[in-house]
Order: sequence, then C-alpha cells, then structure tokens
Amino acid sequence: MNVTIKQVMNPNIKGGTGNFQIQTLWGVNVLDENLIFDVLGIADSVGTLTSTIVSVASSGLSNAGEITRYTFQFKVSQLIPAQSYMKFTISDPDFGLTNFPACNAYAINGKTIEGKFFCETSGRDILVRGINT
Repeated sequence: MNVTIKQVMNPNIKGGTGNFQIQTLWGVNVLDENLIFDVLGIADSVGTLTSTIVSVASSGLSNAGEITRYTFQFKVSQLIPAQSYMKFTISDPDFGLTNFPACNAYAINGKTIEGKFFCETSGRDILVRGINT
C-alpha cells in the first residue's frame, strides 16, 4: 500500500531534519503506529558536474546485446556529504538494468569516494548508496 501525504511544510532551514509519526486508526482505536518513522532532511541543491566521462570499462564487452560494465568518471563542484546518494537516470529503454547492479569506486586523479557501495535500480534510475565522505 502506498500513501501520499500532501501539504507538509518543509523545515525552515537547510539541514533541518525531523522525525514523524504514522498511525493507522479505526475510529478512535489505534491499529498500528510507528512513533519514529524515518528522518526527513533538507539539503543544498545538487552541485554541478565539472567533468564527466562515461565509457565501457576495460573489462567490459562492447558487442551489441552483451551484458557489460560501464565506468562513470566525474568531478563534483562541492564536497559530497556522508549518507548522500547518487542517482543515474538511464532514459533509453534499450539499455537493460539489473535490480542490484554491482558498483565499486575507483581512484580518479588519486581521489576515491569512501564507503561501501550498494546499488539498486528504481524504474530507469540506478541509485548508489553507501557514501561515507
């Protein structure tokens, strides 16, 4: 079941977070409740990418219809805070996406994003989580 809650006021400052509660009621009886349901946060807008390269990895296959590996190289214009995530949108439906693609960080110009990465797909998006820096 999906529930959409509308007209919720965001925190009045960036970085503000707030726990919220969800209750399922039948009349005045509480059927289910979660008193600390996740955390909402407001962050700065996403920084621009100053340099981006997407290529088939050296260990990947470049033949049509083969499953392969891609390398995404980019520089960001600001520090990536811990617990951030990256979202790559693959709009071309001809590219198949696995539910949990493997993802690793590689050093670029001597710098590596720290963390233990976990990748998953959501529709046509690949979400990369686990950033620790």
